[in-house]
Amino acid sequence: MYAKYVYNAGSTVANVLSDVTALLTGESDLNNLSTSCNKGQSALVADVAAGWLLHDATAGTNARALKAPLADNPNAFKFVVVDFNTSGYVLTKVYENWNNTTHTGTNLCANSDQTPYSQRLDLTNGGTLHLCASERFLLIAGFYGGAWGSSSYNGPSGCFERTRVCPWDTVAAGWPPFIFANLGYWAYNDSSASMPRKFSRTGATLTGGSANLGSNVVPFGSLSWFMNNCNGVDQKAPDDAGGSFIPFLPILLSDNGNMPMHYGEITSLCDLWALPQGVAANLDVIQKSGVNYLCLQAQTSGKMFAVRKG
Repeated sequence: MYAKYVYNAGSTVANVLSDVTALLTGESDLNNLSTSCNKGQSALVADVAAGWLLHDATAGTNARALKAPLADNPNAFKFVVVDFNTSGYVLTKVYENWNNTTHTGTNLCANSDQTPYSQRLDLTNGGTLHLCASERFLLIAGFYGGAWGSSSYNGPSGCFERTRVCPWDTVAAGWPPFIFANLGYWAYNDSSASMPRKFSRTGATLTGGSANLGSNVVPFGSLSWFMNNCNGVDQKAPDDAGGSFIPFLPILLSDNGNMPMHYGEITSLCDLWALPQGVAANLDVIQKSGVNYLCLQAQTSGKMFAVRKG
């Protein structure tokens, strides 16, 4: 699912939270959204279902908890609290578990509750939230008054499910196979993805700021190195018709500081890719194998990720 949600000047927190929740949980008609939604400028593409379920409608003041099933265990879930408590921001707080009776979560992903990694919001003057989601991930990118993404790192943020590759990382063992990441920070700092709970190379169980993961791009290695050094039209690849195409590169995860210990990848599940720098502009649409992909700026102009549009 992709939604361009344009909210009017003077929108209320309650309305925008309700609309965002509705879109992420499968609303298919913009006319059913509140008066805060500028329906003439908004757009919705739902070739793939949004895939998230409302888990706790009272997760806190101006907050709702959503959940989506895991790819290899439909009876287990990843949890995101969409939080509008902080004036001027929308947070996507990622938890290993969320109790909808006590309205509390366990093992919060580091940085997912911090405003520099979250999306900016201007209810006074109005703006836009770009929402992308499937059962495997949830991503939000904010835009208003020329300001894109998060306040410090200028990138979208959200929850992304990963594959399992380590022999100890099984459904039975119960390790949470998902992360929080701000894509702008990710393009700057490879070790900026965070897990709810991590089994380290030394056999320790780590949470919070100790449960970070590194990021790599096949076949280049470090994601930040790739984002900073692979740029320009010379990074396009030749096709079989005498032209060229923009390569989409898969994103792998690894133990921060221990690169040989891999934690799977997010691309095959989330359909999220890294692009060479300078080959696309923010919100460009690139067609690959008959599918439209939306380019999303990360950190600075030219650094882009591509995610399925709809």
